[in-house]
Amino acid sequence: MMPKFEIARVLEQIAFLLELRGENPFKAKAYSHAAEILQKLPQDPAELVRAETLGQVKGIGRTLSATISELITTGRCRLHEELLALYPATLLELDGVPGLGPKKLKVIHEQLGVGSLGELQYACIENRLVDLPGFGLKGQERILAGIRQFQRHKGFQLTSVAVAEAENLLEVVRNLPGVKQADLAGDLRRKIEVLQNLCMVLACSSTVSVEPLLARITGVTQVRHKDHGLITASSPQGLPLEVVVADPSDYGGALFRATGNPTHI
Repeated sequence: MMPKFEIARVLEQIAFLLELRGENPFKAKAYSHAAEILQKLPQDPAELVRAETLGQVKGIGRTLSATISELITTGRCRLHEELLALYPATLLELDGVPGLGPKKLKVIHEQLGVGSLGELQYACIENRLVDLPGFGLKGQERILAGIRQFQRHKGFQLTSVAVAEAENLLEVVRNLPGVKQADLAGDLRRKIEVLQNLCMVLACSSTVSVEPLLARITGVTQVRHKDHGLITASSPQGLPLEVVVADPSDYGGALFRATGNPTHI
């Protein structure tokens, strides 16, 4: 079943792609707002779907309820797939460039054929944005500065932004077969303001193979086993993910070691 954070991510992408296609901005905003509502819901959306009460949640009407229900019951969304088919996958990455909203990106993509971060950077360096309507030299300079800022901070995320998705991911991990206990660790547990990665510690018996279980979680990619019970992956948020697998008898010690910085330890 698709977890809550993954449903919210799909809704955010639909909102971005609708605006990119030039749809009514209120329609796009409705999907983005629904993603925020889902993240804050105390209940599991699947429970509301089963009870047929999801459409009664303020901000989620009949259309959005149908989209979310489709994601929960099938793991897919026809509208999302149709929108993704219209654009190169690399175009989604540009949503994170400061100063570059869907309207400007639509102009750049349609008139210059730009479809990736590298192509956008070269277009700026070659002064190809200057003559586009609504850009000019200053607009091009702002976008180039935004690209550089994005590149500097790529792989970083505010804790306030990451915490809800991290907790949802933790809940999924806690329900994996054979996992006896699991907690967030590292910078997120220490409440560091900006995160470079996510870390969690889980306890399970030595007979459980954790890597294939993690690889089946929607959005978790690049799962690799390292030495000493460490598994690395990429989280659904795009942050590096470290999973420390500990024996239940050493769970407290493993959690301490994975949370404190080296000097404190």
